[in-house]
Amino acid sequence: MEQDQIIKFITGNLNENEAKDVRTWINADGAHKHEFIRLKNIHAFSSEGKRQLQIENDFLQLNNRINKKPSNLSIFRKYLKYAAILIGTLFIGFSASEIRYLFSSGQTNEICNEFYAPEGQISEFKLIDGTRIWLNSGTRIKVPVNFNAKHRILFMQGEAFFEVTKDLKYPFFVHTDELSVKVMGTSFNISSYHSEENSEITLIEGKVGIKERNGQRLAMLVPGQQLVYEKSSGLKLKREVDTSPYEAWRDGKMIFKDRTLEYIAERLERWYNVDIDFKDQKISKLKFTGTILKNKPLSQVLEVITLSAPIQFSIKVNTDQKNQVLLYSLKN
Repeated sequence: MEQDQIIKFITGNLNENEAKDVRTWINADGAHKHEFIRLKNIHAFSSEGKRQLQIENDFLQLNNRINKKPSNLSIFRKYLKYAAILIGTLFIGFSASEIRYLFSSGQTNEICNEFYAPEGQISEFKLIDGTRIWLNSGTRIKVPVNFNAKHRILFMQGEAFFEVTKDLKYPFFVHTDELSVKVMGTSFNISSYHSEENSEITLIEGKVGIKERNGQRLAMLVPGQQLVYEKSSGLKLKREVDTSPYEAWRDGKMIFKDRTLEYIAERLERWYNVDIDFKDQKISKLKFTGTILKNKPLSQVLEVITLSAPIQFSIKVNTDQKNQVLLYSLKN
């Protein structure tokens, strides 16, 4: 298996058939799996204690160990160049994040670097213009390598909280698959997971303008307002909201008010990196109000939920895949 193919698999840049080939190769031999884990661990690292020199040494050692062919060395150096650009451009915050290297953003022809918060983790980083960004579990942020104080554009999928450095001359743009958000100097939250029907933009401070990616203007928000955008139909709803739930997750708190168990389960899946299934779909529509702390075990969270409704749960622990949670009704 070629090294660049494995890297593309790790960074999520293969189609389903190509990814299937890599998975087959990994599972075919214990040595293959060992080398894959080694490569993946180098891509997934904590910023604490990491410096550019150490990162370069890690990649050089990995390259020598996996493949010493000169033709592949040039490919490796290309990835290493982007790693050096990224470290020189962006500053990682307090928590773990995977850094990935891309040839394009998938939405423009710009070369981008990608930050990824794996499921079960929350990450933070800071751009060179001073903007701070928090990534919720399962979120990707793609930053063009030419990002600077005069060219402030990025792309995202998932959920992220932004504290954008104010600059009236050079606005800050955040693009999702469907929406484009223009910012001058603002605190706001965007939730736009592929798996969810709606995108939500919630403004905490400042002002934002929102358009569809085709250029159609949707809304201007002021603090305390939220735009809900239905992806399938393009319908929009602007409303007043309590912003606390959209800020609290940065501190490891999930605040929900009159939310369905289905909505809560989707977020628990990402926070705890598990799969949650409903044996009885009726209970998925039950609504709850409360606060979940990320540092509490999942079993304890589920026990609290079962105290509020006739629900029971079971947890299946798996060694080679996500743990599975089954929720079912106690009623006949």
